[in-house]
Amino acid sequence: MSFWPWALDAYARDGVAEACLDLQDAHGQSVPYLLWAAWAAQSGPALNASQLEAGAGRALRWEEAAVGPLRQARRGLKPALEGISDPVREQLRGEVKALELKAEQALMLALEGLAAGRTGPVSSPKQALAAAVGAWPRSAPQAALDRLAEALA
Repeated sequence: MSFWPWALDAYARDGVAEACLDLQDAHGQSVPYLLWAAWAAQSGPALNASQLEAGAGRALRWEEAAVGPLRQARRGLKPALEGISDPVREQLRGEVKALELKAEQALMLALEGLAAGRTGPVSSPKQALAAAVGAWPRSAPQAALDRLAEALA
């Protein structure tokens, strides 16, 4: 299964969204990047160190340029638009959220392309997540990674 449909499936599983949002909001992680590492581990050989580094660089640039600003705009609309009718406010937030998801999808498609020719050993999602965080500029606690790996299992 290609990465985008896998990610949508995985994110809908019990506990995955919560674990992802904790890693994103509390530990500065990129959800698409982490899911990419887990997808690669579940669909074949793991990503090697150079693929993880290239993916981290791409995800970081895309998070800073597109996904992060859209997320910030969406989250900022809720308090900023108080007093505006709920349906109008929620429609606008929904439209920004749709753009945020499109930006995440574009990142995921780019990451999937980096996974071609994987040569790493077969690994578990837990191992893949730890390796991905090792290539990411911010660390995350192993317990938070374990929660995501268990939810993805």
